[in-house]
Amino acid sequence: MLAIHVSDTHLGAMPFGLFSRAKDIYSSFAETIEIALKERASFYIHSGDFFDLPSPPPEAYLVAYRNLRKLKEKNIKVIVTSGQHDTPKRVAMSPLQMLLDLGVIDVLSVNEIIQREFEIENRYVNFICVPYPARTSIPALSRPLKEYHRNILVAHLLLKELGIPSEQADISLSQIPNWLNYIALGDYHIKTELRHGAAYAVYPGATEILKMNECCDKYVVLIDLSTDFPKPQYVKLSNVRPWIIVSYRDMQSLSSMLSNRLSEVKKMNLKQPIVVVNVLNSSIEPLEKYLTLLRDRGEIEYFRLVYSDRSATENDDLLKTRTVIEELEYINVPKLIEQIVGDTQLAHFLTNLVKEPSKAIAKSIVDYLREKPEVAKQIEGIAKLNILTNYMKSEHSHSES
Repeated sequence: MLAIHVSDTHLGAMPFGLFSRAKDIYSSFAETIEIALKERASFYIHSGDFFDLPSPPPEAYLVAYRNLRKLKEKNIKVIVTSGQHDTPKRVAMSPLQMLLDLGVIDVLSVNEIIQREFEIENRYVNFICVPYPARTSIPALSRPLKEYHRNILVAHLLLKELGIPSEQADISLSQIPNWLNYIALGDYHIKTELRHGAAYAVYPGATEILKMNECCDKYVVLIDLSTDFPKPQYVKLSNVRPWIIVSYRDMQSLSSMLSNRLSEVKKMNLKQPIVVVNVLNSSIEPLEKYLTLLRDRGEIEYFRLVYSDRSATENDDLLKTRTVIEELEYINVPKLIEQIVGDTQLAHFLTNLVKEPSKAIAKSIVDYLREKPEVAKQIEGIAKLNILTNYMKSEHSHSES
């Protein structure tokens, strides 16, 4: 009785605005389906952020439906809980609802906790699915009155034990009930395994590399639910686009290092890589020309320059220190914006505007503020407060001088 655990596929995302990266995300998702079919799994568990936005592009729906239908044809049960990316901010339908109505999802939780049991091989497996909006309700879960062969929690949340900034964490592992046999988690994009008594709490990580700090290997999890203590086994995804992360001091050492790494990529018959260069030398004009030439030749897919004020060792290909940009990528931008403006829907609009600036999104913001004058007044109040604060600081500095 095998289950495959997947998370954070983010269908519809287009990192760096590249169509090739959107295809990468679809390709990795399709590979998770093929693994489930190859392993003859009984369950395909997805623990949230199935889509990248609550209004995904048409091709994301199509890729999702065509692949999930393969599981349906083999009677593999699909269990999905929604993440914040799948959840509309206003009263609207989650894009996952359409997949449920089309019959390619068996269990879906979007706004509330859903519990569902299945009988497989004369054994009953109980799934408790907790979507992102209900994540803080987990400590109050009661043990089922019925005895199940296995109790599986599927949830989208950030544990405090991950070591991320405390304001971004949702609950502690100690707050999760101890009668569970496996804890399938999503939201954290890096593969992470924790113990909770006899059970494992596992983040498979995202199925593609969306940001530099998520590099490099990506996995899905296989769980044998027939064993007394289900232990995760990891299957590495082969369709993930490789990243090469190097440091730049001079062109000679960089070109030599990149040539060797690109040769390795070609020998392994992998996709053209994303190249990230940590700039330790201010003279970047020859560097940009060189990387542009590699991109135009089709040897690399994309390059990105980052800057660090820390030194690195000569052979530090995979940077051990985070750059300023990496630190920013760890910030939960939507949550930060929501804390500032005090309105979830407005925060959603502003986040999308930052990601993909467009007149359509700007118009949506204006229309929303017209519909919600109380929110507009609140934003106006914040602006006035900032102006007053700056004025007072200015007056204070004048008086001191």
